[in-house]
Amino acid sequence: MLNYTQKTADWILDIIFPKKCLGCNKFTRPTSSGRTADFDYVCRKCFGEIGLKNTLECIGCKRQTRFGLTCTFCDKSNETDQLIIAADLSDSLIEKMLKTYKYKFIQSVAVPLSVLVRRRVKKLLSKKFSLFEDNPILISVPLHRRRLNERGFNQAELLAKSMADTYHVIYNNNVLIRVANPKHQAEIKKKEERLENVKNNFAVRNKELVRSKTIILVDDICTTGATLNECAGVLKAAGAKRVIGFVIARGQFKKISNF
Repeated sequence: MLNYTQKTADWILDIIFPKKCLGCNKFTRPTSSGRTADFDYVCRKCFGEIGLKNTLECIGCKRQTRFGLTCTFCDKSNETDQLIIAADLSDSLIEKMLKTYKYKFIQSVAVPLSVLVRRRVKKLLSKKFSLFEDNPILISVPLHRRRLNERGFNQAELLAKSMADTYHVIYNNNVLIRVANPKHQAEIKKKEERLENVKNNFAVRNKELVRSKTIILVDDICTTGATLNECAGVLKAAGAKRVIGFVIARGQFKKISNF
C-alpha cells in the first residue's frame, strides 16, 4: 500500500511539476502507465549521444596506461592500483547529471548513470578486461553520517549496488566508514589541500572482510584521486590485496552554483 501511495504521489507531482531533460531542456515523456519513456531528467535522445570514455589512465599522472594501471612513476604515491572511468566530464550533459545528482540531491539520476556504468563494463569485458575474475568485493566511498542525513542517500552507494546486482558481485556497505566530516572536496582547488582534507578520514570496520581480497571502490567523480587513494590506503593496511577505483567521470567541475 505504501509503495502504491508513493507511486501515486510521484505521478501527481510529475503532472504538476513535469521534469525537463538536462541536455535539451525539453520535457521528458511519460507513458500512459505513468512511467517515463525517458529517464526522469535525461531524454533518450540526449542520453544516446553520450560517449563512453575510450581510454584508461593512471590515477596519478593521467597518462594513458594498459587497463588503467597506476604507472611505475606514480605507484609509490598512489594506493589505488587501477582506475576505470565511465565517461568524459567534458561532456556537458555528464557534468550536469553529476552536479544534479551530487548537489541537488536528485536520487533518480542514479538510473541513467548506472546504465552508463553497465555500458562501460560491457565494453571492458568485450576487450577481455576481466574485471570480476578475482571474485572482488564492491565498496562505495562512504559519506559521514551527518552528510548522509543531509542528502538522504549516498550517491556512490546507489551506483555500486546497481553494479553489484547487475553482475552478481558481492556488495558490502559495512566495510569502510567515514570517521570525520571534512570540508567538501569540491570547495578545495589545490591538490595538497585536498590530500590533507581527506587524511585519516576513513577506517575499516572488519579487516577479515577485506583480507586478501580485490576491492572495487566506487565513487561518482575523481578529481585528484585524493579520496580514492585515502580509502585504498586504509583498505590495503587492513589486508586488501588490490584496489580498483571505478568512477563516472574525472576532472574538476566548473562553478557549482548557477547550474
